[in-house]
Amino acid sequence: MKKLFTLLMLCLLVIGAQAQSEQEKEDKLARLMSEREQLVLEYQYLKQQNSSFWGTQSKKDLLSIIETLKKIINLDSELVAAVKENSLRQFAHQTVQSKRESKLTIEDQRNFEKQISSLKGEVKTLESTLRKKDREMAELQSQVKASYDVKYGKDKVITVLAVGAFILLLYAVFLQVRLNKANSKPKRKKKV
Repeated sequence: MKKLFTLLMLCLLVIGAQAQSEQEKEDKLARLMSEREQLVLEYQYLKQQNSSFWGTQSKKDLLSIIETLKKIINLDSELVAAVKENSLRQFAHQTVQSKRESKLTIEDQRNFEKQISSLKGEVKTLESTLRKKDREMAELQSQVKASYDVKYGKDKVITVLAVGAFILLLYAVFLQVRLNKANSKPKRKKKV
């Protein structure tokens, strides 16, 4: 039985040595967890051993169990340390990430503010241009109105003069008709 246990331990160590070369590439936590699982299996194996004369666990078995439990406790301590280290590494990574993001956010905010200020400048320029165009438009409208008033004033005078001339023409025609009627009446000669 002891030979079997020793053989099992050697196999586990050989397998563990081979796995260590592969596990170096893996995360430390995964390696520690697999070692702990192996120790737990070893503990369960040792606990089932009944090699004493009475069919119970012998002193050697109990010492082996105690040694295995010590190894498990030490490995658990390493696991806790590795978890702490991993959490610190993750916290540091997150801190660095958040600082990068805050820098990017600050840079984005600065760029955004620059764009807003340039757009505000463009809006002011366009507003001043629009005011100039509005003034020019108002001046042109006042010129159009003045020219319209002048033209309308001339048209009004021309219309009044045309109506006056037409009335005079009618009056002249009326007088001509009267004069023709007066001349066309035969003059009576007085008998003398």
